[in-house]
Amino acid sequence: MILFNNLDKFFKNTSVIFVDSRVKKDNKITVDDLVFFVDKDNNISSINVLDNNKYLISNDSKFGTLNFESINKIEIAASKAGLKISNEPKFIYGLIKTRSAHPKSERLFVLEVLINDEKTIQIVTNTLDSHEGKVVVLALPGATTFAGTDILSGEMLGVKSEGMLTGYRTLGIDKDGLIFGTENEIGKDFVL
Repeated sequence: MILFNNLDKFFKNTSVIFVDSRVKKDNKITVDDLVFFVDKDNNISSINVLDNNKYLISNDSKFGTLNFESINKIEIAASKAGLKISNEPKFIYGLIKTRSAHPKSERLFVLEVLINDEKTIQIVTNTLDSHEGKVVVLALPGATTFAGTDILSGEMLGVKSEGMLTGYRTLGIDKDGLIFGTENEIGKDFVL
């Protein structure tokens, strides 16, 4: 999943594309109207698009998932420049299997979240409506939120956290609360 943040309000016909926030930005490579931010191995972290129209990015949308045609055009340009683009899931549905109190904080909880048939990840959260048995949208490491927050694996007060639960406002949607789903959506992309 590759996301865009449309800057058209401030910079006409321009967007930032979030590819993988785990990639360290060591270099900037410009190809026509694309500015790629890459690591030393040419893995792409993000891209500045200087012509939304050419890459089929609607100036009516502020933040969202790129469609197949847009991704294809950008992948072709990246490939010609010898750059590597990752299109891994960023925001997906997961099932909260367990919820326990954080050992060092009364305000935090440790969740075990099933993200597909075989894989469970641990997330530390402060959300009060993250109960066992609920299907929620979560941000995986490598994602970037509407506000530009990079989601990375890390620790919160000594407890490993491999992502973040995602609310509507996190994704620029004017609504409160977490985003819930159904069991048949577990492991699927949440498409904006």
